[in-house]
Amino acid sequence: MTIHDELVLELIKRDKWGKPTGYIIQIVGSRNIKIRLEDLFYWRGHEQQMLGTYVEMTPDIVVTNLNSGKVTAIELETDIEWDFANSLRQIKKYRKNSKDFQDVVVIIPRKYERFGIVYKEEGFRVYFWEATRIWKCRCKKIIEDTRTIKPRCSSCRSTELEFNGIKDVKFEPFE
Repeated sequence: MTIHDELVLELIKRDKWGKPTGYIIQIVGSRNIKIRLEDLFYWRGHEQQMLGTYVEMTPDIVVTNLNSGKVTAIELETDIEWDFANSLRQIKKYRKNSKDFQDVVVIIPRKYERFGIVYKEEGFRVYFWEATRIWKCRCKKIIEDTRTIKPRCSSCRSTELEFNGIKDVKFEPFE
């Protein structure tokens, strides 16, 4: 389990009847949606056409609004080894493949808020996330921390902690 996995689960939460209840509703504007995770799409840009090849694209979440037919690609970035330039190149590929995606949304860590304006100026919708990580020590103590790095256990001073989930998750649009 990773922070990315936990954030995706939080985004696509469902009620006991299987209807979406998570933040995904705010992002796409409907509860009547179909969600696909890590779907593989192929893109054939100008350079690839000349070479006769395709580029693979795998958005984290692809949401189809069943009312309007609008398809949204959502890319979720974590705060572990995040690379802005790589992220921007990746979502630009999604937008170039406009026959599949009418909307592209990027969700970045709140601590990189200063990059939000750059995505927005490129024409992407931007959301920020923040969460508290839950760690479990080998001494069974539970530690909650918002930092990316593993904390040190206050009981046994160990750094051998296991990631055990997240809480207090917030997704907010860039305004």
